[in-house]
Amino acid sequence: MPSPVTSIVTPTDGQPVDGQALTGATLTGAAPAGQALAGQALAGRPFIGEALTGPPLTGPPAGRELRPVPRHTPGPAPRPPRATGACPADARGEWLRFAPVQPLFRARAAQRLAVLAYHGVTDPRSFGAQLDRLRRLATPVSLAAVQQAVAERRPLPARSVLVTFDDADRSVLTHALPALNERGIPAAAFVISELIGTEKPFWWHEADFLARHGGRARSLDCGHPSQLLRRLKAMPDPDRRRSLQELRVSAHRRPPGQEQLTPADLLALREGGVAIGNHTQGHPCLGRCDDATVRSEITGAHEALTRWLGEPPTAFAYPDGGHDPRAETVLHELGYRLGFLSDHRLGPRLPNHPLQISRLQVDSTTSSRRFDTILSGLEPAYRRWRGQAA
Repeated sequence: MPSPVTSIVTPTDGQPVDGQALTGATLTGAAPAGQALAGQALAGRPFIGEALTGPPLTGPPAGRELRPVPRHTPGPAPRPPRATGACPADARGEWLRFAPVQPLFRARAAQRLAVLAYHGVTDPRSFGAQLDRLRRLATPVSLAAVQQAVAERRPLPARSVLVTFDDADRSVLTHALPALNERGIPAAAFVISELIGTEKPFWWHEADFLARHGGRARSLDCGHPSQLLRRLKAMPDPDRRRSLQELRVSAHRRPPGQEQLTPADLLALREGGVAIGNHTQGHPCLGRCDDATVRSEITGAHEALTRWLGEPPTAFAYPDGGHDPRAETVLHELGYRLGFLSDHRLGPRLPNHPLQISRLQVDSTTSSRRFDTILSGLEPAYRRWRGQAA
C-alpha cells in the first residue's frame, strides 16, 4: 500500500511562509505515480492534486466482500513528470506546479518583487522561452526602476521582475543580450573586475580542473574531491588563496583559458540595456575575509568599473550571495543604492533594506514548470522546508 503523503507546510492563521501569510493551507509532498497530492481544506473546500489510480483501500464490513469502487474522473489528470533525463530539481518543479497551494502562492507573488539571479546562459532557446513567459506573466523592470522606487519610497508595479547575472561570462553578451533586446527586457550584470579583459578562468573552475589533473594542497588532502569547492569556500581567504596556489604548482596540466568580457563589452552591454554592477575584484567569500580585504575587494572593483564605464556603479551583488555587514558599510561610503543577495527568496515591491535585496536562483536550463514555481515562491519555500535553501 503506498505510504501516506508527507505534509510540507501547515501554516496557522497569520504565520508567514516565505514572508507571506497563508491561512489554513497545507502543501503536501511529492506524489509518485499512483499516489495523491492532497491539500487541507482552503475556505472549506479540499484541493486534490494528481489523481489516485484507484480509490483508497479500506477493510470491508463484516460479511461483505471488498469490491472495486468505480471512480468518476471529470477531466484528464495532469500528466505526471517525465522521469527520464530530468534532473531532480526539475522533476520536483514538475509536481510542485500541480500542488494545491500553487495558485495561492502565485497570487501572493503578484505583490512581491522577483529578482532572478542567473549565472550565464548555456541554453539560449530555453532562456528565450523563459523571457517569453516573463513578458506574458510578469512586469520586467530595470535596475534604474528599482533604484527610483527606493529613492521615492514608491512600490514597484505588481508582478515586477528584475533579471540579473552574476559573474558575467561572455554568454551574457553573446546569448543573453540578443534575447533580451529582442523582447525589450532590461537586465543587470555583476562583474568580477580582475577578470575583465583577460583569459583567466573563474577560480572555482580552475580549482576543479587542477584537482582533476593531479593538483594537491595540504589543506585539501582529506575528504572526497567533490567536496573541494565547499572546503575552499569554508577557508579563511588567505588559506584559500594559498591552497589554490599549491594546486597550480602541483597539477601536471594548466587549465585552458576562458575568454572574459572586455571593457568595450561592458559598454556594449550597458548600451543594450544591461546595467553593470560590482561583484568584487576576485569573488572571495567575504565572510572569510578580514576587514582590509573586504574593503579592498569592493573599492578596487569600484575604481576599475568607474574608469571603464565613465561613471561609478551603484549596485552590488554579494559574492556567494551572503550578506556581510562590513561590506554594507563600505557600500554606504561609496554611495551604492542597491545590494543583492542570493537567498532564493522573493522580496517586497518596495525593498525594506535596499542593500539586502533578495534574489531567486534560476538557470537558463530550468524547465518552464519549475520556472513557474520559482517565480511564485512555492519552490523556494519547499526548499527551505527541506533544509536545502541556498
